[in-house]
Amino acid sequence: MTDITPTVSVIVPNYNHAAFLKQRIDSIISQSYKDFELILLDDCSTDNSKEIMLSYKDNPHVASITINDQNSGSPFKQWITGINKARGQYIWIAESDDYAASDFLEKTVAQLDQHPTARICYTGSHLVDSNNNPLDGLYAKKFDLWNEDGEAYTINTGFYIREKIYHTNTTYNASMILFRKEGCLEDIDMKFAEMRYCGDWLFWISQILKGEYVVEIHQKLNYFRKHGYNTTEEGTRDFACLQEVLYIKNFLYSLYPTDRIKILADKYYIYRSVKRLKAKDRSKFNKLRKILKSYGFRYTDYLMGRYCRLYMRHIRKKK
Repeated sequence: MTDITPTVSVIVPNYNHAAFLKQRIDSIISQSYKDFELILLDDCSTDNSKEIMLSYKDNPHVASITINDQNSGSPFKQWITGINKARGQYIWIAESDDYAASDFLEKTVAQLDQHPTARICYTGSHLVDSNNNPLDGLYAKKFDLWNEDGEAYTINTGFYIREKIYHTNTTYNASMILFRKEGCLEDIDMKFAEMRYCGDWLFWISQILKGEYVVEIHQKLNYFRKHGYNTTEEGTRDFACLQEVLYIKNFLYSLYPTDRIKILADKYYIYRSVKRLKAKDRSKFNKLRKILKSYGFRYTDYLMGRYCRLYMRHIRKKK
């Protein structure tokens, strides 16, 4: 690696993804845009990830390879390690089990260059399984909710927060995002680094708030792998991510505290998703209800939110 400062720092945080690691790294090295450094991080994997990473040590793009002797306990702590090592103007956190189209960097860098007040630019994603087979149907359709026309769109930060990422993590995969390094860890809620499942949602909200716009490229330039080893899959199965979701929701509510109707309507949906467990597993429902209450989500919110939702629907019909 030369001493010339690269435009992009590509961070690959890895834990036990040896089966996908070579494809991941090769898809970075083969990018049509070449002005990047590659930072490889392994969080004390128990497979042969270390050997695979070290096989790239002589590649001219590789700036550093860090192998942890002890697992950090959170994937987002690895993000911070990589960001602190990064020298580039832009950062791409390329998750170790995903891969990318060869023009991902070319197109995302061009958009951030063109829109200096945008903090992030992201593309769409193909969903694939462990064998690179596409995942189709209703499961895949819930991710990129737009037509793939190849165009780039700028979206005002306030609108994006209130109408998109407020409801769900629309920036659902780090591998599809390029963002600015400058000040990215300053004046943000560092609670994200302590999270195991939803820290990315909180991190991207913090980055978006630092700029005037979000840039969406309506083209699928990322391959997001969904398989049995995903941390998010683990958290969804046992509901362990609920407390993190509620923390983030309260953070979002604090941004627009006067939107009482919108907040209650949102609380209604969250409480309803837990309430549906009551008939299937009452003990789990009671446990989750206590968690809801500890974060300020009460049954009265559910009732009031239901009426707020009906009111908002009525208002939309009148318009």
